[in-house]
Amino acid sequence: MQEKRFRNFTLGFTAFATLIMGMVSCDTKVDLNAPYMSVPVVFGLLDAELDTQWVKINRTWLGEGDQTQFALIADSSEYENHRLQAKFIEVINDIPTGREFPLKDTILENKEEDGAFFAPEYKAYYATTKQNEGSALDFVADYKLELVIDSTTEVEAVTDIIEAQVGNIIQPPVGIDIKMNFANVGLGNVTYPPYTFKWNSTEGAARYDAVLIVHYIEHFWADNFQTVLDSTKERTMEIPIGTVDPNNSNGGEVLSTVFNGFSFYSNMSSRLEASPRITRELGVWDDEGQIARAFDFVLMVANTELATYLDVSAPVTNIIQERPGYTNVNGGLGLWASRTTQGVYGLGYSTDTIEYLQEGDETADLNFCTPNPFSDYYCD
Repeated sequence: MQEKRFRNFTLGFTAFATLIMGMVSCDTKVDLNAPYMSVPVVFGLLDAELDTQWVKINRTWLGEGDQTQFALIADSSEYENHRLQAKFIEVINDIPTGREFPLKDTILENKEEDGAFFAPEYKAYYATTKQNEGSALDFVADYKLELVIDSTTEVEAVTDIIEAQVGNIIQPPVGIDIKMNFANVGLGNVTYPPYTFKWNSTEGAARYDAVLIVHYIEHFWADNFQTVLDSTKERTMEIPIGTVDPNNSNGGEVLSTVFNGFSFYSNMSSRLEASPRITRELGVWDDEGQIARAFDFVLMVANTELATYLDVSAPVTNIIQERPGYTNVNGGLGLWASRTTQGVYGLGYSTDTIEYLQEGDETADLNFCTPNPFSDYYCD
C-alpha cells in the first residue's frame, strides 16, 4: 500500500472578472463575465527522501453567480481525467536521461472541511520514487514537469533537488542523548536559558525554517477527580524557532538560531487547554536509554524556488501593501520546487524543565508530568 504523505498546501484560486459596458439601442447591459480561458494551477514540492511525490493540479474558473458557491464544487477547479496528462522527467544539463515519472490521480480525504473550497475529498496526483525499486530521485539531476491539457495546452516547470546530508547538524549533536533545559529553577526566581542551534548549510539550500517539535500524551478523564479514563491520544506541537537564509547556495556555511526557553512555556500555556479532566505526559520513556524523549529539532530546507515563493507570500509588514505574485510555472500558475527535512530526534529534558512545567504559574493547570519512573514528577 502506498504511503500517502502529503502536506495540505491549500491553493487560492482567484476568479477574474472584467466589467464590460455596451449600449444597445436605449438599453444599457452590464456583462460581469468577460471571455475567459482556464489557467492551470500547479503546486508540487519534490522531496528525495520520500517514497511518494505529491502534486496538486487544478484550474481557475469563472461562472455566472456567486463564485464562493462554485468553489465548493470539485468540478469547478479539478480537471476531468481524460483531459489531463501529467508527468515529470529527469534531465541533466537540459538533456533528458530517459527516466520518466507519470503522475497518477487519486482521491484524498484529509482536507479540513471548514474552508472556502470543497472538502474533505480532493484530487491529487502522485508518482512513486522508492529507493529499493530503483526509482529514487537523483540529487545531481533536475526534474521537469510537463502537463498536456486537452491535447494542446502545454505547461512546463523545472526544479533541482536538495540533498539531505546526514550529520550536518552541529548542535545538538547527532547520536548523543541530550537533555534540553528550558528553565533554571532557583530559590525565589526562575531564569530561561537560551539554546543555540547550529548546523552546516546544504548545497542548493536557500532557506531554513527551524522548529522544535514537542511530543506529549493527553489523557482525557470522565470526571474532575480523574478516576475514570475516557481516552488517550498522542500529540505533537510545532514551535517555530526561526528562519535563516544562507549567504549563498554553495553549502558548508555555519548557520545558527537561538531559542529562548521561555518560548517553550509560553507556547504550551497559550495553545493547550487547561482542564481538570486532561492530564499530560511529556515525551515517552526509553527504558534502554534511561531518558524521556520529548523533543525533535527539525530543519525544513527549501531550494531557491520555494524560498522565493515563501518570501513573496510572507505577510506584508511595511507601508507598501502591493507586490507581484510569484510563479515558476510556464503556461500556468503555481510552484514547482523541492525541499527536504533534517533533524535530531528524541531529545530529552532536564529536571528543572519538567519541574517548572508542572509547577510554574503559566503551565501548572495543564497537568503535566514525566514518564520517567525515577523522577519526583513521575506520572504515578
